[in-house]
Amino acid sequence: MEIDTGAPEDEWPAFIERSYTTNVKDMFTKALGFPLNVFELTPCWEAAGPLAEGVRRMEAEPEVYRAMEPPSGFGDYEGALVFLRTLAEASAKHPKCRIRVDIF
Repeated sequence: MEIDTGAPEDEWPAFIERSYTTNVKDMFTKALGFPLNVFELTPCWEAAGPLAEGVRRMEAEPEVYRAMEPPSGFGDYEGALVFLRTLAEASAKHPKCRIRVDIF
């Protein structure tokens, strides 16, 4: 996922780019109540609240999300939580920007 901060591309951070394994997509869907790709091109002001709520849900029930960790070992609760928290914080910090979702 990327959050376009609106800065010129040669200035940091023009984009805040984060990636995490698709193996935890079910965790994101449970935490948010819908798939993460719903946020494609969503303004950050609109996404910040639902993302923060997803973080709260994951923090409130870590055992539920740990039980969803993929058996392959690629991805885990802690990494998924950090990823979602980073997106929520970046969205709150850059409310006029938009989110880009590559896959999910």
